[in-house]
Amino acid sequence: MISWLESLPTGSAGIVVIGGFVLIALTIGMIVQRLTPSEVRTAHNDRAGFILAVIGVIYAVLLAFVAIGVWERFQQAESRSYEEAGALATVYRDAGSFDGGERLRALLRAYVKTIVEDEWPQMERGEKSYAPSPLLEAADREVRSLPVRSQRLAGIQIQMLAAMDLALMDRQTRLTIDAGGINSIMWDVLILGAIVTVAFTYLFGFDRTLMQALMIGGLSFLIALVIFLVLALDYPFRGSIHVTPEAFRSLLESFNAIGA
Repeated sequence: MISWLESLPTGSAGIVVIGGFVLIALTIGMIVQRLTPSEVRTAHNDRAGFILAVIGVIYAVLLAFVAIGVWERFQQAESRSYEEAGALATVYRDAGSFDGGERLRALLRAYVKTIVEDEWPQMERGEKSYAPSPLLEAADREVRSLPVRSQRLAGIQIQMLAAMDLALMDRQTRLTIDAGGINSIMWDVLILGAIVTVAFTYLFGFDRTLMQALMIGGLSFLIALVIFLVLALDYPFRGSIHVTPEAFRSLLESFNAIGA
């Protein structure tokens, strides 16, 4: 179900999730109104309102906790991609200081093209691959074997080694951060909490059906909106809202500007 929603455009997925949730909530609310005398529900409005306020606060805290966690992971995935690209740019630029740096630059260029053309589409499809990149590993070995003939070159090599270590670490994070989304138990809690919160509005008695529909519909819309946001950002590299390979596309342009 989640994979199917991820394949939809953002607008269509939002309509399905938010519109579906609101429609179901309103339909059940109308059924409850017809089956339950309004006088019974109205007599308990004050006490039901107090309990709903407590439930609403608890569920709002839960929603905020999950939404912030998902957003932070999305931002981490994006920043890791740019950090990896920045580290590779440093190695590529410094390679020009060494004899034979052309081979290192060729390896880095081929690696970045592989990311844009092969790895990223696989990540967008949710295909898991944690295997090390032969091209990046070869580039790392090339950095370690560069001919160092002066103190200045030794300092440059140390900087390149640090950048390569950062790129390797960022690559591993990039490949694994999208492996697991929100725990299934957390999803169960979110959905059950939404059902309980909305269901409590059915205990209120209203003189007019329109006011009941506005209350139930407004609350359902807000809850569904946040749930949709969590769903859209759950996997940083998948779905219509995802981290793009723009950092590596820009890196290829930088390579062209620096030269071979």
